[in-house]
Amino acid sequence: MKTEVKPVAENEVLLEVEVPQDDVRAKVETTIKRLSREIQVPGFRKGHVPGTIVLSRLGKEYVLNQTLQDFLLEWYSSAIDEAAVDPVSQPDIDFGDFTDATPFAFTAKVQVRPVPVLGQYKGVEVPKRRVEVDEQQVDAQMAMLQERFATLRPVEGRSVRTGDFVVIDFDGSVDGRPIEGAKADDYMVEVGRGQLIPGFEEHLEGVAAGEEKEFRVAFPSDYGAEELQGKEATFKVKVKEVKEKVTPALDDEFAKEASEFETLAELRDDVRARLQSTQEQAAQREYRAAVVAKVVDNATVTIPSGMVDRQVDALYHDLEHTVVDQGMTMQDYLNAMHQTEDEARQALRPRGEAAAKRQLVIDAVREAEHIEVSDDEVRERIKKDAEILQRDPTQLVLDVWASGRQELVRDELVIAKTVDLLVDESLPVESDAIADEATETEEVGAAPAADAAASEGAEVAAVSAAGAALTATEVGADKRL
Repeated sequence: MKTEVKPVAENEVLLEVEVPQDDVRAKVETTIKRLSREIQVPGFRKGHVPGTIVLSRLGKEYVLNQTLQDFLLEWYSSAIDEAAVDPVSQPDIDFGDFTDATPFAFTAKVQVRPVPVLGQYKGVEVPKRRVEVDEQQVDAQMAMLQERFATLRPVEGRSVRTGDFVVIDFDGSVDGRPIEGAKADDYMVEVGRGQLIPGFEEHLEGVAAGEEKEFRVAFPSDYGAEELQGKEATFKVKVKEVKEKVTPALDDEFAKEASEFETLAELRDDVRARLQSTQEQAAQREYRAAVVAKVVDNATVTIPSGMVDRQVDALYHDLEHTVVDQGMTMQDYLNAMHQTEDEARQALRPRGEAAAKRQLVIDAVREAEHIEVSDDEVRERIKKDAEILQRDPTQLVLDVWASGRQELVRDELVIAKTVDLLVDESLPVESDAIADEATETEEVGAAPAADAAASEGAEVAAVSAAGAALTATEVGADKRL
Protein backbone atom coordinates (compact mmCIF):
# COMPACT_ATOMS: atom_id res chain seq x y z
CA MET A 1 0.00 0.00 0.00
CA LYS A 2 1.30 3.47 -0.91
CA THR A 3 0.55 6.23 1.59
CA GLU A 4 1.53 9.88 1.34
CA VAL A 5 0.94 12.35 4.19
CA LYS A 6 0.27 16.02 3.47
CA PRO A 7 -0.32 18.65 6.19
CA VAL A 8 -3.47 20.66 5.40
CA ALA A 9 -3.95 22.66 8.62
CA GLU A 10 -2.67 22.81 12.18
CA ASN A 11 -2.99 19.31 13.66
CA GLU A 12 -4.69 18.04 10.48
CA VAL A 13 -3.30 15.93 7.66
CA LEU A 14 -4.48 14.46 4.38
CA LEU A 15 -3.57 10.85 3.65
CA GLU A 16 -3.36 9.94 -0.03
CA VAL A 17 -3.61 6.17 -0.21
CA GLU A 18 -3.33 3.70 -3.08
CA VAL A 19 -4.30 0.07 -2.56
CA PRO A 20 -2.59 -2.36 -4.99
CA GLN A 21 -4.84 -4.05 -7.54
CA ASP A 22 -3.85 -7.51 -6.27
CA ASP A 23 -5.06 -6.60 -2.77
CA VAL A 24 -8.31 -5.21 -4.17
CA ARG A 25 -8.94 -8.42 -6.11
CA ALA A 26 -8.17 -10.54 -3.05
CA LYS A 27 -10.64 -8.55 -0.94
CA VAL A 28 -13.34 -8.83 -3.61
CA GLU A 29 -12.82 -12.61 -3.66
CA THR A 30 -13.11 -12.65 0.13
CA THR A 31 -16.40 -10.76 -0.11
CA ILE A 32 -17.73 -13.16 -2.72
CA LYS A 33 -16.87 -16.13 -0.48
CA ARG A 34 -18.70 -14.48 2.43
CA LEU A 35 -21.77 -13.79 0.33
CA SER A 36 -21.72 -17.35 -1.03
CA ARG A 37 -22.13 -18.60 2.53
CA GLU A 38 -25.01 -16.25 3.23
CA ILE A 39 -27.29 -16.34 0.18
CA GLN A 40 -29.64 -19.15 -0.73
CA VAL A 41 -29.96 -20.23 -4.36
CA PRO A 42 -32.25 -23.05 -5.50
CA GLY A 43 -30.25 -26.10 -6.53
CA PHE A 44 -27.26 -25.28 -4.31
CA ARG A 45 -26.61 -26.12 -0.68
CA LYS A 46 -26.29 -23.05 1.55
CA GLY A 47 -22.62 -22.16 1.86
CA HIS A 48 -21.71 -23.86 -1.41
CA VAL A 49 -22.92 -21.32 -3.97
CA PRO A 50 -20.23 -20.75 -6.67
CA GLY A 51 -18.77 -17.29 -7.00
CA THR A 52 -20.01 -16.90 -10.58
CA ILE A 53 -23.58 -17.52 -9.37
CA VAL A 54 -23.11 -14.96 -6.60
CA LEU A 55 -22.01 -12.36 -9.14
CA SER A 56 -24.85 -13.14 -11.54
CA ARG A 57 -27.46 -13.12 -8.77
CA LEU A 58 -26.30 -10.02 -6.86
CA GLY A 59 -24.49 -8.08 -9.55
CA LYS A 60 -20.90 -6.92 -9.57
CA GLU A 61 -21.78 -3.42 -8.35
CA TYR A 62 -23.39 -4.86 -5.21
CA VAL A 63 -20.33 -7.06 -4.56
CA LEU A 64 -17.97 -4.10 -4.96
CA ASN A 65 -20.08 -1.99 -2.58
CA GLN A 66 -20.00 -4.79 -0.03
CA THR A 67 -16.22 -5.01 -0.42
CA LEU A 68 -15.89 -1.30 0.32
CA GLN A 69 -18.08 -1.65 3.41
CA ASP A 70 -16.02 -4.60 4.61
CA PHE A 71 -12.50 -3.33 3.93
CA LEU A 72 -12.34 0.45 3.55
CA LEU A 73 -11.73 1.02 7.27
CA GLU A 74 -9.17 -1.79 7.27
CA TRP A 75 -7.28 -0.08 4.45
CA TYR A 76 -7.54 3.23 6.31
CA SER A 77 -6.15 1.64 9.51
CA SER A 78 -3.25 0.16 7.55
CA ALA A 79 -2.53 3.57 6.04
CA ILE A 80 -2.55 5.16 9.51
CA ASP A 81 -0.05 2.58 10.73
CA GLU A 82 2.15 2.98 7.66
CA ALA A 83 2.13 6.77 7.92
CA ALA A 84 2.79 6.65 11.70
CA VAL A 85 0.18 9.30 12.51
CA ASP A 86 -1.95 9.41 15.67
CA PRO A 87 -5.53 10.34 14.70
CA VAL A 88 -7.86 11.95 17.25
CA SER A 89 -10.95 12.37 15.07
CA GLN A 90 -13.06 10.34 12.70
CA PRO A 91 -11.61 10.48 9.16
CA ASP A 92 -13.23 12.33 6.29
CA ILE A 93 -12.75 9.77 3.53
CA ASP A 94 -13.18 10.54 -0.16
CA PHE A 95 -12.77 8.18 -3.09
CA GLY A 96 -13.69 7.85 -6.73
CA ASP A 97 -14.56 4.74 -8.75
CA PHE A 98 -13.93 1.38 -7.13
CA THR A 99 -13.18 -1.54 -9.41
CA ASP A 100 -11.11 -4.70 -9.22
CA ALA A 101 -9.50 -3.87 -12.55
CA THR A 102 -7.29 -1.04 -11.24
CA PRO A 103 -5.60 -0.01 -7.97
CA PHE A 104 -7.98 1.72 -5.56
CA ALA A 105 -7.12 5.26 -4.48
CA PHE A 106 -8.73 7.24 -1.69
CA THR A 107 -7.95 10.19 0.57
CA ALA A 108 -8.58 10.57 4.30
CA LYS A 109 -8.50 13.90 6.08
CA VAL A 110 -8.02 13.48 9.81
CA GLN A 111 -7.03 15.49 12.88
CA VAL A 112 -3.88 14.22 14.61
CA ARG A 113 -2.62 14.32 18.16
CA PRO A 114 -0.63 17.52 18.74
CA VAL A 115 2.74 17.75 20.46
CA PRO A 116 2.78 20.45 23.16
CA VAL A 117 5.64 22.91 23.52
CA LEU A 118 6.59 22.57 27.17
CA GLY A 119 7.36 25.64 29.20
CA GLN A 120 8.95 25.53 32.64
CA TYR A 121 7.94 22.31 34.36
CA LYS A 122 10.71 21.97 36.92
CA GLY A 123 11.10 24.35 39.82
CA VAL A 124 7.66 25.95 39.43
CA GLU A 125 6.54 27.97 42.46
CA VAL A 126 3.08 27.02 43.70
CA PRO A 127 1.19 28.08 46.86
CA LYS A 128 0.66 25.30 49.41
CA ARG A 129 -1.99 25.66 52.09
CA ARG A 130 -0.72 25.73 55.66
CA VAL A 131 -2.60 23.26 57.88
CA GLU A 132 -3.44 24.23 61.44
CA VAL A 133 -6.17 22.43 63.39
CA ASP A 134 -7.83 24.62 66.04
CA GLU A 135 -10.00 23.64 68.99
CA GLN A 136 -13.18 24.79 67.25
CA GLN A 137 -12.64 22.17 64.57
CA VAL A 138 -12.09 19.51 67.22
CA ASP A 139 -15.24 20.68 69.03
CA ALA A 140 -17.23 20.38 65.80
CA GLN A 141 -16.01 16.82 65.29
CA MET A 142 -16.84 15.90 68.87
CA ALA A 143 -20.33 17.36 68.42
CA MET A 144 -20.87 15.18 65.32
CA LEU A 145 -19.66 12.17 67.29
CA GLN A 146 -22.17 13.03 70.03
CA GLU A 147 -24.92 13.02 67.41
CA ARG A 148 -23.94 9.50 66.37
CA PHE A 149 -24.52 8.24 69.89
CA ALA A 150 -27.67 10.26 70.56
CA THR A 151 -30.82 8.39 71.61
CA LEU A 152 -34.54 9.15 71.36
CA ARG A 153 -36.58 9.42 74.56
CA PRO A 154 -40.41 9.49 74.68
CA VAL A 155 -41.84 12.86 75.72
CA GLU A 156 -44.61 13.13 78.28
CA GLY A 157 -46.57 16.13 79.46
CA ARG A 158 -45.84 18.51 76.58
CA SER A 159 -46.65 19.09 72.91
CA VAL A 160 -44.41 18.95 69.85
CA ARG A 161 -41.66 21.52 69.41
CA THR A 162 -38.82 22.07 66.96
CA GLY A 163 -36.18 19.34 67.15
CA ASP A 164 -38.56 16.61 68.28
CA PHE A 165 -38.93 13.32 66.43
CA VAL A 166 -42.61 12.67 65.79
CA VAL A 167 -44.35 9.47 64.64
CA ILE A 168 -47.44 10.37 62.62
CA ASP A 169 -50.16 9.02 60.36
CA PHE A 170 -51.06 11.42 57.54
CA ASP A 171 -53.31 11.58 54.53
CA GLY A 172 -53.20 14.33 51.87
CA SER A 173 -55.71 15.47 49.27
CA VAL A 174 -56.21 18.23 46.69
CA ASP A 175 -59.75 19.41 45.99
CA GLY A 176 -61.07 16.40 47.87
CA ARG A 177 -59.11 13.91 45.75
CA PRO A 178 -56.40 11.77 47.45
CA ILE A 179 -52.81 12.54 46.45
CA GLU A 180 -50.91 9.49 45.26
CA GLY A 181 -48.01 8.82 47.64
CA ALA A 182 -49.28 11.34 50.24
CA LYS A 183 -50.59 8.79 52.72
CA ALA A 184 -48.51 6.97 55.34
CA ASP A 185 -48.77 5.33 58.75
CA ASP A 186 -46.14 5.39 61.50
CA TYR A 187 -44.01 7.89 59.59
CA MET A 188 -41.21 9.47 61.64
CA VAL A 189 -40.21 13.05 60.96
CA GLU A 190 -37.73 15.37 62.69
CA VAL A 191 -39.63 18.61 63.15
CA GLY A 192 -37.73 21.57 61.75
CA ARG A 193 -35.38 19.61 59.56
CA GLY A 194 -37.34 20.30 56.38
CA GLN A 195 -37.96 16.71 55.33
CA LEU A 196 -41.50 17.45 54.16
CA ILE A 197 -42.98 20.21 52.01
CA PRO A 198 -42.64 23.77 53.38
CA GLY A 199 -45.13 24.54 56.13
CA PHE A 200 -46.01 20.93 56.97
CA GLU A 201 -43.68 20.48 59.92
CA GLU A 202 -44.56 23.88 61.42
CA HIS A 203 -48.18 22.71 61.73
CA LEU A 204 -47.05 19.84 63.95
CA GLU A 205 -45.68 22.19 66.60
CA GLY A 206 -48.00 22.50 69.59
CA VAL A 207 -49.74 19.17 68.93
CA ALA A 208 -49.54 16.51 71.67
CA ALA A 209 -49.32 12.74 71.30
CA GLY A 210 -52.74 11.27 70.56
CA GLU A 211 -54.11 14.47 69.02
CA GLU A 212 -55.23 14.98 65.42
CA LYS A 213 -54.97 18.07 63.26
CA GLU A 214 -56.13 19.12 59.80
CA PHE A 215 -54.35 21.90 57.93
CA ARG A 216 -53.66 23.28 54.45
CA VAL A 217 -50.24 23.81 52.82
CA ALA A 218 -49.19 24.63 49.26
CA PHE A 219 -46.81 22.53 47.20
CA PRO A 220 -43.77 24.50 45.95
CA SER A 221 -43.92 25.87 42.40
CA ASP A 222 -40.88 23.74 41.50
CA TYR A 223 -42.19 20.52 43.09
CA GLY A 224 -41.08 17.36 41.30
CA ALA A 225 -44.62 16.27 40.35
CA GLU A 226 -45.79 18.89 37.85
CA GLU A 227 -49.48 18.23 38.53
CA LEU A 228 -48.98 19.33 42.16
CA GLN A 229 -46.85 22.43 41.58
CA GLY A 230 -48.34 25.38 43.41
CA LYS A 231 -51.45 23.40 44.42
CA GLU A 232 -52.90 23.84 47.92
CA ALA A 233 -53.38 20.53 49.71
CA THR A 234 -55.27 19.44 52.80
CA PHE A 235 -53.56 17.10 55.24
CA LYS A 236 -55.15 15.14 58.06
CA VAL A 237 -52.51 14.20 60.62
CA LYS A 238 -52.54 12.14 63.80
CA VAL A 239 -49.58 12.51 66.15
CA LYS A 240 -48.94 9.07 67.68
CA GLU A 241 -45.60 9.53 69.46
CA VAL A 242 -43.34 12.42 70.40
CA LYS A 243 -39.67 11.81 71.15
CA GLU A 244 -36.80 14.09 71.96
CA LYS A 245 -33.16 13.55 71.11
CA VAL A 246 -30.82 13.05 74.03
CA THR A 247 -27.11 13.48 73.38
CA PRO A 248 -24.61 11.96 75.81
CA ALA A 249 -22.36 14.17 77.92
CA LEU A 250 -18.79 14.61 76.72
CA ASP A 251 -16.91 12.86 79.48
CA ASP A 252 -14.64 9.87 80.04
CA GLU A 253 -17.60 7.48 80.01
CA PHE A 254 -18.58 8.74 76.59
CA ALA A 255 -15.00 8.25 75.36
CA LYS A 256 -15.08 4.63 76.50
CA GLU A 257 -18.41 3.99 74.78
CA ALA A 258 -17.55 5.75 71.51
CA SER A 259 -13.95 4.66 71.04
CA GLU A 260 -11.08 2.50 72.22
CA PHE A 261 -9.85 5.27 74.53
CA GLU A 262 -10.24 5.51 78.29
CA THR A 263 -10.45 9.28 78.65
CA LEU A 264 -12.05 12.18 76.83
CA ALA A 265 -8.66 13.86 76.53
CA GLU A 266 -7.25 10.85 74.67
CA LEU A 267 -10.25 10.84 72.35
CA ARG A 268 -9.86 14.55 71.60
CA ASP A 269 -6.16 14.05 70.91
CA ASP A 270 -7.01 11.27 68.46
CA VAL A 271 -9.66 13.37 66.72
CA ARG A 272 -7.19 16.27 66.49
CA ALA A 273 -4.54 13.99 64.99
CA ARG A 274 -7.02 12.61 62.45
CA LEU A 275 -8.10 16.10 61.48
CA GLN A 276 -4.47 17.11 61.06
CA SER A 277 -3.75 14.07 58.90
CA THR A 278 -6.90 14.48 56.82
CA GLN A 279 -6.27 18.17 56.21
CA GLU A 280 -2.61 17.57 55.36
CA GLN A 281 -3.63 14.94 52.82
CA ALA A 282 -6.22 17.33 51.37
CA ALA A 283 -3.63 20.12 51.21
CA GLN A 284 -1.19 17.79 49.47
CA ARG A 285 -3.85 16.78 46.92
CA GLU A 286 -4.59 20.45 46.30
CA TYR A 287 -0.89 21.16 45.91
CA ARG A 288 -0.31 18.31 43.46
CA ALA A 289 -3.24 19.52 41.35
CA ALA A 290 -1.94 23.10 41.52
CA VAL A 291 1.54 22.02 40.39
CA VAL A 292 0.08 20.20 37.41
CA ALA A 293 -2.11 23.21 36.60
CA LYS A 294 0.91 25.51 36.65
CA VAL A 295 2.92 23.22 34.38
CA VAL A 296 -0.04 22.96 31.99
CA ASP A 297 -0.43 26.76 31.96
CA ASN A 298 3.24 27.09 31.07
CA ALA A 299 2.84 24.83 28.03
CA THR A 300 1.58 25.81 24.59
CA VAL A 301 -0.64 23.56 22.51
CA THR A 302 -3.66 23.85 20.23
CA ILE A 303 -6.25 21.16 20.96
CA PRO A 304 -7.96 19.67 17.88
CA SER A 305 -11.75 19.80 18.01
CA GLY A 306 -11.92 16.02 17.53
CA MET A 307 -9.94 15.46 20.71
CA VAL A 308 -12.25 17.80 22.63
CA ASP A 309 -15.27 16.00 21.17
CA ARG A 310 -14.02 12.70 22.54
CA GLN A 311 -13.45 14.21 25.97
CA VAL A 312 -16.93 15.74 25.95
CA ASP A 313 -18.39 12.34 25.01
CA ALA A 314 -16.61 10.79 27.99
CA LEU A 315 -17.74 13.55 30.36
CA TYR A 316 -21.34 13.32 29.15
CA HIS A 317 -21.26 9.53 29.54
CA ASP A 318 -20.04 9.95 33.13
CA LEU A 319 -22.81 12.48 33.76
CA GLU A 320 -25.41 10.02 32.48
CA HIS A 321 -24.15 7.38 34.92
CA THR A 322 -24.31 9.86 37.81
CA VAL A 323 -27.84 10.91 36.92
CA VAL A 324 -29.05 7.29 36.64
CA ASP A 325 -27.37 6.41 39.96
CA GLN A 326 -29.45 9.17 41.56
CA GLY A 327 -32.66 7.61 40.29
CA MET A 328 -33.32 10.04 37.44
CA THR A 329 -33.43 9.76 33.69
CA MET A 330 -31.16 11.94 31.59
CA GLN A 331 -34.21 13.67 30.15
CA ASP A 332 -35.40 14.51 33.69
CA TYR A 333 -31.99 16.02 34.40
CA LEU A 334 -31.95 18.05 31.19
CA ASN A 335 -35.47 19.33 31.90
CA ALA A 336 -34.45 20.38 35.42
CA MET A 337 -31.40 22.18 34.02
CA HIS A 338 -33.48 23.75 31.22
CA GLN A 339 -31.00 22.40 28.68
CA THR A 340 -31.02 20.33 25.54
CA GLU A 341 -28.44 17.59 25.11
CA ASP A 342 -26.50 19.80 22.70
CA GLU A 343 -26.47 22.65 25.24
CA ALA A 344 -25.31 20.29 28.01
CA ARG A 345 -22.50 19.02 25.81
CA GLN A 346 -21.52 22.56 24.89
CA ALA A 347 -21.32 23.44 28.59
CA LEU A 348 -18.88 20.55 29.06
CA ARG A 349 -16.50 21.66 26.30
CA PRO A 350 -14.28 23.91 28.48
CA ARG A 351 -13.73 20.99 30.86
CA GLY A 352 -13.12 18.66 27.94
CA GLU A 353 -10.53 20.97 26.43
CA ALA A 354 -8.79 21.47 29.78
CA ALA A 355 -8.67 17.70 30.41
CA ALA A 356 -7.25 17.07 26.94
CA LYS A 357 -4.54 19.68 27.41
CA ARG A 358 -3.57 18.28 30.82
CA GLN A 359 -3.20 14.79 29.40
CA LEU A 360 -1.13 16.01 26.46
CA VAL A 361 1.21 17.99 28.71
CA ILE A 362 1.63 15.13 31.19
CA ASP A 363 2.45 12.80 28.28
CA ALA A 364 4.98 15.33 26.94
CA VAL A 365 6.72 15.56 30.32
CA ARG A 366 6.78 11.77 30.56
CA GLU A 367 8.45 11.54 27.16
CA ALA A 368 10.90 14.35 27.93
CA GLU A 369 11.95 12.65 31.17
CA HIS A 370 11.85 9.11 29.70
CA ILE A 371 9.55 7.90 32.49
CA GLU A 372 8.69 4.24 32.23
CA VAL A 373 7.11 1.56 34.40
CA SER A 374 8.41 -2.01 34.34
CA ASP A 375 6.35 -5.18 34.44
CA ASP A 376 7.71 -5.83 37.93
CA GLU A 377 6.37 -2.48 39.15
CA VAL A 378 2.96 -3.28 37.66
CA ARG A 379 2.95 -6.67 39.40
CA GLU A 380 3.91 -5.11 42.73
CA ARG A 381 1.06 -2.64 42.46
CA ILE A 382 -1.44 -5.39 41.69
CA LYS A 383 -0.12 -7.48 44.59
CA LYS A 384 -0.61 -4.56 46.98
CA ASP A 385 -4.18 -4.25 45.78
CA ALA A 386 -4.64 -8.00 46.23
CA GLU A 387 -3.73 -7.71 49.91
CA ILE A 388 -6.41 -5.08 50.45
CA LEU A 389 -8.97 -7.01 48.42
CA GLN A 390 -8.04 -10.22 50.29
CA ARG A 391 -7.26 -11.92 47.01
CA ASP A 392 -4.44 -14.29 46.18
CA PRO A 393 -1.71 -11.95 44.83
CA THR A 394 -0.39 -14.37 42.22
CA GLN A 395 -3.86 -15.19 40.94
CA LEU A 396 -4.86 -11.53 40.73
CA VAL A 397 -1.72 -10.78 38.70
CA LEU A 398 -2.60 -13.63 36.34
CA ASP A 399 -6.21 -12.45 36.06
CA VAL A 400 -5.20 -8.87 35.28
CA TRP A 401 -2.67 -9.98 32.68
CA ALA A 402 -5.15 -12.41 31.10
CA SER A 403 -7.67 -9.59 30.65
CA GLY A 404 -5.09 -7.13 29.32
CA ARG A 405 -5.76 -4.66 32.14
CA GLN A 406 -2.08 -4.53 33.10
CA GLU A 407 -1.56 -1.75 30.55
CA LEU A 408 -4.19 0.39 32.27
CA VAL A 409 -2.46 -0.18 35.60
CA ARG A 410 0.83 0.73 33.89
CA ASP A 411 -0.76 3.95 32.58
CA GLU A 412 -1.85 4.79 36.12
CA LEU A 413 1.64 4.29 37.48
CA VAL A 414 3.23 6.26 34.65
CA ILE A 415 0.97 9.23 35.40
CA ALA A 416 1.72 8.89 39.13
CA LYS A 417 5.46 8.86 38.47
CA THR A 418 5.21 11.89 36.21
CA VAL A 419 3.17 13.90 38.72
CA ASP A 420 5.56 12.81 41.50
CA LEU A 421 8.47 14.19 39.49
CA LEU A 422 6.71 17.52 38.93
CA VAL A 423 5.84 17.80 42.63
CA ASP A 424 9.31 16.76 43.81
CA GLU A 425 10.89 19.38 41.55
CA SER A 426 8.43 22.15 42.50
CA LEU A 427 8.92 24.95 45.05
CA PRO A 428 6.02 25.18 47.56
CA VAL A 429 5.14 28.64 48.82
CA GLU A 430 3.34 28.43 52.17
CA SER A 431 -0.11 30.00 52.07
CA ASP A 432 -2.99 30.59 54.48
CA ALA A 433 -5.55 30.12 51.72
CA ILE A 434 -8.57 28.10 52.79
CA ALA A 435 -9.49 25.03 50.79
CA ASP A 436 -12.58 25.24 48.63
CA GLU A 437 -15.65 23.07 49.21
CA ALA A 438 -14.25 20.25 47.09
CA THR A 439 -11.32 19.75 49.47
CA GLU A 440 -12.75 20.71 52.86
CA THR A 441 -12.11 18.38 55.78
CA GLU A 442 -14.49 15.49 56.01
CA GLU A 443 -15.81 14.09 59.24
CA VAL A 444 -13.28 11.73 60.79
CA GLY A 445 -15.30 10.49 63.75
CA ALA A 446 -13.68 8.09 66.17
CA ALA A 447 -13.19 4.94 64.16
CA PRO A 448 -9.87 3.17 64.80
CA ALA A 449 -7.08 4.37 62.53
CA ALA A 450 -6.62 0.91 61.04
CA ASP A 451 -10.26 0.89 59.91
CA ALA A 452 -9.89 4.27 58.24
CA ALA A 453 -6.73 3.18 56.46
CA ALA A 454 -8.33 -0.05 55.32
CA SER A 455 -11.32 1.83 53.95
CA GLU A 456 -9.12 4.22 51.97
CA GLY A 457 -6.94 1.38 50.76
CA ALA A 458 -9.90 -0.66 49.60
CA GLU A 459 -11.03 2.24 47.47
CA VAL A 460 -7.57 2.50 45.94
CA ALA A 461 -7.48 -1.21 45.27
CA ALA A 462 -10.91 -1.30 43.71
CA VAL A 463 -9.92 1.38 41.24
CA SER A 464 -6.45 0.19 40.34
CA ALA A 465 -7.31 -3.49 40.20
CA ALA A 466 -10.02 -2.61 37.72
CA GLY A 467 -7.34 -0.99 35.62
CA ALA A 468 -8.51 2.61 35.96
CA ALA A 469 -5.99 5.44 36.25
CA LEU A 470 -6.20 6.64 39.85
CA THR A 471 -3.67 9.41 39.59
CA ALA A 472 -5.29 10.55 36.38
CA THR A 473 -7.97 12.17 38.54
CA GLU A 474 -5.31 14.54 39.85
CA VAL A 475 -4.66 15.87 36.39
CA GLY A 476 -8.09 15.34 34.90
CA ALA A 477 -6.58 12.91 32.44
CA ASP A 478 -8.67 10.54 30.39
CA LYS A 479 -6.79 7.63 28.85
CA ARG A 480 -9.59 7.28 26.31
CA LEU A 481 -8.02 10.14 24.31
